[in-house]
Parts: sequence; structure tokens; C-alpha cells
Amino acid sequence: MKLKSLKIGIFCLMLPCFALAQNDAFTIKGKINTSHDGDTIFFIFPNGKTVVKDSTIIKGGLFTLTGKISIPGVSYMRLGKIQPANSLDFYLSSGEVDIITTTDSLKDATIDGNQLAKDYARMMIGLRPILKGKMSYYAQFRALPPDQRKGPEAKEIALKIQGVNKDALNYLYNFIDQNPDSYLSLDYLEKSAGSLIDCDVIMPKFNKLSDKLKNSEKGKAFYDRIVASQGAKIGAVAKDFESVTPDGKKLSLREVESTGKYTLIDFWASWCGPCRAENPNVVNAYGIYHDKGLNILSVSLDTKAESWKAAIAKDGMPWNHVSSLLGWKEPAALLYGVHAIPQNVLVDSNGVVVAKNLRGDELLAKLKELFM
Repeated sequence: MKLKSLKIGIFCLMLPCFALAQNDAFTIKGKINTSHDGDTIFFIFPNGKTVVKDSTIIKGGLFTLTGKISIPGVSYMRLGKIQPANSLDFYLSSGEVDIITTTDSLKDATIDGNQLAKDYARMMIGLRPILKGKMSYYAQFRALPPDQRKGPEAKEIALKIQGVNKDALNYLYNFIDQNPDSYLSLDYLEKSAGSLIDCDVIMPKFNKLSDKLKNSEKGKAFYDRIVASQGAKIGAVAKDFESVTPDGKKLSLREVESTGKYTLIDFWASWCGPCRAENPNVVNAYGIYHDKGLNILSVSLDTKAESWKAAIAKDGMPWNHVSSLLGWKEPAALLYGVHAIPQNVLVDSNGVVVAKNLRGDELLAKLKELFM
């Protein structure tokens, strides 16, 4: 059974930058029970596309850590290496964060200091119990014997997880609506949108953010992604594009659409493990429905022609392929707001999007419905 995870990255680094103040220095100050004097506090925090690990020693019940951070983000601290972990997540940005607890547990700490740290602590008061409930359902699923993970009990757990996911998103959206000027709202709206943005849901939320956030570097980049996602909106006409085939010729989406009843636009790459795992399903679907009018136009995010062509041959993909060999800068991928692969868009002969991101049995079921 496939359990769909909540699209909230608690520790997400691969996001567009947000212009910070010139001073990107931070200070973390803490107070804890003096019984921990001499113990080590370990920290993990994002810094651009890297993850920094650092530590400091508790002295007189106090600890301090200083450093620099280029992009705000969720950070973690842990007291010693005991199990279960005595840890705490908090939001780190330039300025000061104060973490105070009079007990032995970091989870009992109060967080003060800069506004982002306080905003995150306030947000997590309501969100953390929801996520904790979700983790308990996952634990129940993992406890099931492998031969029962597709049975009725597993399905019931999956429905509960879906319900918790909905509760978490609703809570998050409510926080965003009530805090339109907090960078945290922009950050978590982007996290909740995930790589497959639903423009109808996300754009109204984005429009409620303050002009300061919308006009920030991060805000502008996110807006462009939201707009690009409309190219794959069901019921809309898919945006045309042209790229290069393996033999060096130009080929457009409209050319492929005109020769069949339906065309699957498939974004993939030779280096993408999930893409290669999905390719046999796509090959199977093509074998069943090509003679009935199914075309496929695969758009590769490869950078090396040899790897691209070798993967096409090895996976036995006898349909149209194009790539500019620019990786994530592939123009067709940018046009469709693709920030994760595999992704696909199914269009009819008029270029109207009828479905998107169909995998495995879902792809076969949709094609069976269309070609009945």
C-alpha cells in the first residue's frame, strides 16, 4: 500500500533564497538545569545548500553558540547522545534565539528572541501534536506483518493518515492567513505546495501575503513557479514547447499531439532512480495503447547525451524523446514548473490537459477509461 506523506518538509534546504539583512550572524543562548554542566549540546542547521553541524558545552547551566546563516530555516539541537533523543527543533535566522528550560528536557523549553523564532514556536504549538498523531499511524502501519500491508487494516490506517494530512494543511493554511507578514508564512506555503503545485489552491494563499514577502527574492521565485504550474492545470491548454531529439532534430509538443488521440508528456532523467523504476510501467502502457492513439513525448533533464541515449535504449522506450541537455534548466521543465521528477502530463489531441502525474496502475486505469 502506498501511503502519501504530508507535503510539509520540516527540514527543507532546496528552496529559493530569501534576501536577508546584511548581518547574517546569529547567536543561540540557552539555559538548562545545572545538572547538565559539562554535557554537550549538538546543533544541526541549514546554511544555503549545506547542513552545518556544531556543538557547545554547558557551563553553569548556560550555553551559547554563534555563527552565520545565509537562509532562515528549521534547526535542531540535541542534548548528549542518549536514546530516546533529548532534542528540540527551532527556527534559526540572523539575530538572537533564546532557549530556556528549567527541567532536564529540551522539549519543555520556551523560545524567545527574534520574531521568526517566536513565530515558529507559536506555529508548532498546534502543528506538533498533529504531526505526532501522524507518526503514530505510520508506526501502526510499520508494525503490520508485510503480508497484511495491503489488507483492510492497512487501508484504514491509510485513511487516518490522509485525514491527519488534511488537518495539518488546514492548520498551516490558517496560520499563513493570520500571519501574512511573517517570512515563515511564505516559507511554509512553499513547503506545503511541494514540487507539484496546485495553482488553484496556492495562488489565493500567496496573494494574501504582504507585498514585502511577495516582492522578496524568494517570493518572486515562488510566484514564477506557481504561474508555471498552470501549464499542467487540468482543463487548460498545455503550453507548447520545442526541444531537440536524440538525433539532433527539432520536435515540438504540437507536432506530437497532432498524430494521436492522447499524448503523455513525461519528464524524467537517466540519473533519476524513481524515473527508471517507473519506465517499465510507461513502456507497458505504450505497448497496450499506442496503436489506439497514445503518443509519448519524454523530456529528459539529463546533461550528458551519452547517458540519455543509453538509458532510452536500455529501458526500451520506443517513442519521441527530446532534451536540451541543460538539466534542471531544461526550458520545457521550467515552462511546466517541474522541480521534481518523475512527473507527467496527459493531454488530448487539442492539447487540453486531462490528467497529470499518473503512475503505475493509475496510468493504465486512466488510459483504459479514455480509450473505452
